[in-house]
Amino acid sequence: MSAVVSERPGSSVGAGMPGFDRFSWYFFRVSGLMLVLLACGHLFITHYLNVPSETVFDFVANRWANPLWRLFDFLLLIMAVWHGIFGMRTVVIDWIRAPGWRLVLTSIAWVLGIIFTAMGTLTIFTFDEEAARNNTGPLAGKMWIADLIGYSLFAFAILTYVGMALILIYVLRHISLGTRPVYSGDLGQYAWVMHRATGLGILFFLLVHIIDIMLIGVGRDVYDETVEFYGNRFLVVMEILLVGAVIYHTLNGLRIILIDFWPKAIHMQKKLFWIAIAGSVLLTLPAAWVIIEHEFL
Repeated sequence: MSAVVSERPGSSVGAGMPGFDRFSWYFFRVSGLMLVLLACGHLFITHYLNVPSETVFDFVANRWANPLWRLFDFLLLIMAVWHGIFGMRTVVIDWIRAPGWRLVLTSIAWVLGIIFTAMGTLTIFTFDEEAARNNTGPLAGKMWIADLIGYSLFAFAILTYVGMALILIYVLRHISLGTRPVYSGDLGQYAWVMHRATGLGILFFLLVHIIDIMLIGVGRDVYDETVEFYGNRFLVVMEILLVGAVIYHTLNGLRIILIDFWPKAIHMQKKLFWIAIAGSVLLTLPAAWVIIEHEFL
């Protein structure tokens, strides 16, 4: 969710920024490169080799029996949460002009980051398979928790589908009138908006995923009930969109890094944008087929 800026000697943007903004600039790029392996590796396991509805209690318990997988998931947690929180901060700075609201929203972002990092860390390193398998946790059997998470996904799916339909109608209307929708500038502006939109969507799902994976410590039955929602056909399209969002955000993030550190890339940014779009579509299709085949056929 980093801004599209170029590294120029003496510039006030990018690596030339002072203080915390400079740290943020580097963190985006370092964490982004790490997430190419961590997030895309996780996505490959859960959406290409398997589907989300198959990541039940036994799947996670067998995975976490190996301490290296716990370390992998911990690194993924740290990099993904704070990449997203720093991105939320960037969005607030971009779009919110009132200093008071900036302070409030930025503070909320930091608090969310701390809380969800703590929740995820405790889940990974304190998971007791035997106790969870026997449903002896303090909230064991409380299926309303699973329902709350599941129906929140339904609500978000409805908002996503309605939003996409309205955007499509808006774009088609402008095309029919022979005008350009939203922007009169070049493709970089569309890349900028799409990068932030996909970043915010991914962050939302990440926070929900931290909550639902936390339920594995509550008890097997509650956790498996939560995972079962991912097999609902109404949510399948949203799952496929999530895969596409992660892939686009990754490829466009690599495009941003190339522009920052490779001078020639600034002259290729339009071509790189279309490569990111084409790559996103082509790499999403296999996951879409795996999910559709499992849930529909």
